[in-house]
Amino acid sequence: MEKITLFSVNDIENVRARAPFLVAHRGGVIGPDAPENSRRAIEKAADRGYAMVELDVFESRDGVPVLLHDGLYINCGIHARVADLTAAELVGIRYRGSDEHVITLEEALDICAERDLGVMLDKLGNDAKPNGEMSEACLKRVETLLRDRFLASSTVSIMDSSWRRKHLARVAMFPIPKGDVALAVAGESLAVKGEFWFGWAAELDERTVSRLQALGVFLIVSVNTFHYPKHAVESLARYDIERLLALGVEGFQIDSVFEPFFPDNAKRT
Repeated sequence: MEKITLFSVNDIENVRARAPFLVAHRGGVIGPDAPENSRRAIEKAADRGYAMVELDVFESRDGVPVLLHDGLYINCGIHARVADLTAAELVGIRYRGSDEHVITLEEALDICAERDLGVMLDKLGNDAKPNGEMSEACLKRVETLLRDRFLASSTVSIMDSSWRRKHLARVAMFPIPKGDVALAVAGESLAVKGEFWFGWAAELDERTVSRLQALGVFLIVSVNTFHYPKHAVESLARYDIERLLALGVEGFQIDSVFEPFFPDNAKRT
């Protein structure tokens, strides 16, 4: 199959030409052989044609960005915070019921650069700090890792704060603020540059989509299993996906169980 390379999130026409595109939630395509945020999960996302992968990033005790989402105890059976352990200690920890181990952001981005996967950053935190923010040194590491792998134009962040924007705005696109979304929907003329929309399907209707797109904003909607009641996950997710595809939403951040609800052209290969 023909390989399709990364698109630039800064080129709205290119983004829309690639729509609809898929973003793999929780660090890739998750399964018995691939825990969330593991090397195997990221590789499976590339194998299955996702355009981007969401990476959940936390700071280790020695200031190294590593991947994890639900904590060390749930994932690995370890009673510790990520910030309690060094990167060397963390990468020696295996996920429960798996041969996969915790990986650094550097290892993850090496895969993304090699496999032409765009990056969606989440968390970007320190689980030992009251405000949850990464240190300046760690954010600078994130910036350097993205720039050195030529991923700066193919990265978005769904974690937003003035601190994160200060250090990562040159290498990641951040979401349009909710207040600006409200103004856009109300018909205000805004000068929007270098921002995208991210949120749940329930937040989007035809007017919101059309107004944002008219301002040059592309949209990535989150469609995850935990958004729906357990008795109706499949039917409600299918309804949202079909509705938003019809409205022309560009990107979909999904759990892989929802792949069958998308047309073949949502895959890159």
